[in-house]
Amino acid sequence: MIFTLNAEPRHTVKKSDLTNLRASGWIPAVIYGKETPSIPISINKAVMTQLYKKSFTEMCFWEIELSGKKYHTMLKEKQIHPVGRQFLHLDFMIVGAESVLEFDMPIKFVGEAIGTKEGGMLDAQMRTIKISCKSTEVPEEISLDVTALNVGDAFHVRDLPKGSWNYLDHEDVTVVVVHAKKAEAPKEETPAEAEPEK
Repeated sequence: MIFTLNAEPRHTVKKSDLTNLRASGWIPAVIYGKETPSIPISINKAVMTQLYKKSFTEMCFWEIELSGKKYHTMLKEKQIHPVGRQFLHLDFMIVGAESVLEFDMPIKFVGEAIGTKEGGMLDAQMRTIKISCKSTEVPEEISLDVTALNVGDAFHVRDLPKGSWNYLDHEDVTVVVVHAKKAEAPKEETPAEAEPEK
């Protein structure tokens, strides 16, 4: 997923300049890359906060427009206020079209496993998977249909969908398994109290 942000040039010098910038609804940030010196920018706080909330469960890029030029970037670092939780500073790294990068992709589990209908328990042992690929070939999602899993069955990394990316975890690593329902331990009967002798 690609989000588009409009940025403004930033000319802050003193700490008070940054404080005033944040108070006026902007986030100080920088754009940088291997062949691009750090460019100080400002991002609209309301727009960034709204888009960021949508980016939690997906791999995303940020298309930043600055003074008529577009920069294809990833959000590399972020500083967040420990109490207010608002953004204090953002670092956007420029990503080239041919750059091969590593990403942590969320795994989306689809369907209801047959085994869970028989009393089993679905245990997702991996929620994300590390992949490597070109920045232009990142999959929109990694989804795995668990419908066919019976009690005792499992899916491994080798069962994940294939594409123009490589999985960096070993193919035998378990992604999800259906465990049998644990048998309840029999309750111990409390021995009847002996009747007192008459």
